[in-house]
Amino acid sequence: MFGTRGSGLGAVGNVATMPCWLTPSMNAEDLEVRWYRPKDFYNPVLLYRERKIHEASQQSQYVGRTSLGLREVTSEGLKGGDVTLKLVNVTLRDQGEYVCYVSSNQDYEIASVFLNVTVMGSPPLLSAVRTDADSVNVSCVSHGWKPRPRLQWSDGRQTLKPEKLDYSSGAHGLVSAHSWVLSSPSNAPWVSCSLVLSEGEELEGRVDLRNLAAVPETSSGLQTAVIILSLLLLLSVVFNGVLYKKRGNKSTRVPEGGTVDIETKRQAEDLVDIETMRQAGVDVTLDLKTAHPYLTVSSTGKIVRDSEENVCPPGERAYILGTHGFTSGNSAYWEVGLDQEKVGVKESWWVGLASGSVKTQGDVPATPSNGFWFLSSDKEKGLRLNMTPNIILPANPRPQTLGVYLDYDKGVLSFINVKDNILIVTVRAMFIEEVFPLFNPGKGDKAPMTILDVSHYKIDTVKVSVSEGESNVPPPAEEAETDALLASNQSRNHQTSESKALKICE
Repeated sequence: MFGTRGSGLGAVGNVATMPCWLTPSMNAEDLEVRWYRPKDFYNPVLLYRERKIHEASQQSQYVGRTSLGLREVTSEGLKGGDVTLKLVNVTLRDQGEYVCYVSSNQDYEIASVFLNVTVMGSPPLLSAVRTDADSVNVSCVSHGWKPRPRLQWSDGRQTLKPEKLDYSSGAHGLVSAHSWVLSSPSNAPWVSCSLVLSEGEELEGRVDLRNLAAVPETSSGLQTAVIILSLLLLLSVVFNGVLYKKRGNKSTRVPEGGTVDIETKRQAEDLVDIETMRQAGVDVTLDLKTAHPYLTVSSTGKIVRDSEENVCPPGERAYILGTHGFTSGNSAYWEVGLDQEKVGVKESWWVGLASGSVKTQGDVPATPSNGFWFLSSDKEKGLRLNMTPNIILPANPRPQTLGVYLDYDKGVLSFINVKDNILIVTVRAMFIEEVFPLFNPGKGDKAPMTILDVSHYKIDTVKVSVSEGESNVPPPAEEAETDALLASNQSRNHQTSESKALKICE
C-alpha cells in the first residue's frame, strides 16, 4: 500500500509539480502510473503504462502540458519510485483535486493531491491630486489577484496608514484592491503602493509628488480632491513608471502580462502598423441572442443602434456580443465605423471585449474583474477605459473608425484611431476564458455603429481563380441597411499541492 506527502504552489503561466512517490523506494518503471481528476479515471491527466506515456485517452486540456517530473533535484525519477506529476503553463482551470494511482499485478493504491493556483494581478496604477498646498491624495488600484494580496503604502521612510482600503471579488474569484492615502511632498518626494502575495511575489508602483499642479485659488480643496485620474496624472504615472519588483532580482521592468496594464502613445512618430494588424482580420457578426432589448440590430448582424421604440432606462446599459469568440492561440483584428455622412461622428459608445461568462452572470459592474475590457466614449468626458476609477484619455479628435487588435496569448488589447493611424491605448490583460467582441452603441446618437469588412485587406498567400461570370465581391448590403436605419431615426437627436508519502506492500 502507499500514500503521499508534500506541499507546493502553482502560479498561472508557471510550472507546478504534484509530488507522489513510493516508500520505501522501489523501481516503478514497470508499474502503471495514472494521474486523473476525480470521476475521470478513464480520461486521465497522464497515463504511464508498459514503459511509455499513452496520450490517446488524455484529457484535451492537458495535451502537451503534463509529464512525469521530479519531486526534488536529487530524485532518480521512476527508477527511484518517484511518480510526481509535472504540469506546465498552469491556468486557473487547473486548480483542484488530482488523484495519484499506482498499480502492479498484485496491488494498487490511490492518494489525493490538491493544487492551489495563484495569480499575480496587475501592476498597481497610481494617481495623485493635491487637496491643498501641502497635502496630496494618492489613489492605488490593482485587479486580478488570487489569493487576496496584502496592500501596503510607503514613502521610503515609513509605512503609511491608508485612509481607505477595499477588496472586491469578481469573475473566477479574482480579487481587486483599491486604496488611498494622504501624504505631503514636504515630508517625502514620492509615495509607493505595493501588493504582496508572498516573499518574492510583489508588485510596486510609485508616483512623484513634487511636480503636481498647484491648487487653483478659485478651487476649494474638496473640489480638487474629487478630480481623480486626469490625463496629466495618468501621464505622470506613466512617466514615473510602474515598477515590477521581485526580491533578489535587481532589474526593474514593466511586466508583459499583468491583468490590467495601460500604455498610451500620442507622439507623431508612434504610428501603428495597421496593415500588419489587418492580416489578422476577422469577420465579426453581432450575436442576436446576446442583444439587450433596447437595441436595434440589422438583419446581416453588422449594424447596431439604440432602439427608438424601446428606450434604455437611465442607469441601465445595453450591449451586444459578437458570435465568434477567441481563446488561446488566437490573434484578431476588426474595425468599427463610428462616423456617418450627414450625421457626424458618434459621441456615445463602448467597444472592446467581454468574457463568455457575462452571458450568464447577470447585471454586474462592467469592470475587468467581471470580464469586461473596453474603451468608451462619453459626450462630455471624452474617451475612457472601464477601470475603477475610470481612466480618462484624450479624445481630439474622436475616432471615425476604431480598430481593435487582440493577441490573446500575450494579453494585448489595442485600440487604434484608423484614420489618423495612431494608437489610442493598449490594455494588457490576463484572459482566462473565451472572450467575445463587445459593442454598445450608446443612446441618443443619430449615427449607428457599423462593423466594417476587413477581409479585403488580407494578402492572399494562395491564388484562387474565379470562374468567368462569377463575382467574389459581396453586395453592398451594409450601405443600404445604414441608410434604412438612418431614415427610420431622422427625428432623433441623437498549487498548495498536498501530498502524502507513498508506501507499497510487497
